[in-house]
Amino acid sequence: MLPEYLAPAVDVVVNTIVPVFAVIGVGWLLASRGGVDLRTLSDLALMVTSPALLFSVLAGTTLVSSRWLVLSGGTLWMVAGTAALAWVYVRAAGLSRGALLPCVFFNGGNMGLACSRLAFGEAGLEAGAIIFVSIALLTSFFGIWIAKGENGIGEALRMPLLYGSAGGLGMALTGTELPRVVMEPIEMLGAMAIPLMLINLGVQLRTLEIRDVQHALGTVAIRMIGGFACTWGFVTVLGIDGLDRQVLLLYSVMPAAVINAVLAQRYDSSPALVASSIVLGTLASLVAIPAVLLYVG
Repeated sequence: MLPEYLAPAVDVVVNTIVPVFAVIGVGWLLASRGGVDLRTLSDLALMVTSPALLFSVLAGTTLVSSRWLVLSGGTLWMVAGTAALAWVYVRAAGLSRGALLPCVFFNGGNMGLACSRLAFGEAGLEAGAIIFVSIALLTSFFGIWIAKGENGIGEALRMPLLYGSAGGLGMALTGTELPRVVMEPIEMLGAMAIPLMLINLGVQLRTLEIRDVQHALGTVAIRMIGGFACTWGFVTVLGIDGLDRQVLLLYSVMPAAVINAVLAQRYDSSPALVASSIVLGTLASLVAIPAVLLYVG
């Protein structure tokens, strides 16, 4: 029998991280058979399924103003802190702008929400949803801006990802509900988003040469170690404790989101480095997530 305090960490590994790699493996196997159009997969994920996912998830989120301020503020601080560290690293190493993506935009969706629920129950899931909303909105605009580079702002303003996020958030704020005949196909498309992005990542790993492991590990260190340090400073200085502190620190070590690989592939912004960073970061989370759960517990 495992000690009770280890159970959430084991659940995270078995029920969250293992399935993630299983779906990545599907993409790898498909690519090994040939005939997979990576650009089509990326466009479908970015233009259709991801906006649908963000719209449906955000539209169903209950927003509580007091918690929103703490959790979204902590998320913004974490993103700003890791972005600053990443900018220094990228400039010093002579890397392209794409290397910023896996340092900054973390997996607040399939891994973050699952880990929050497993570790802290429904209250943890509600707190995690606020962080997910925050990082989704930031990724929808700034992720595209970074990946595209020149004319990035204009590109972000044209992408469905931004409007899916804004539309879902608007529905949550106003309490608006769409008829089921409208929401059902949106939710069906949204349900495809995470598996499609993971398959996309598996295809990338099979078709792109995995190189520059040193810099990939550097981005993972910024994302996890830098993210934890920034967030720890935030909750300590502001005296945030209880569940909000626990969930923020848990999210601070989440690996880079798979959508970073989709953005890097679409805009040819260091796709091999970004894909390698996501996989190495997800592997590192096998240690980082249980360690943080033990620390905050």
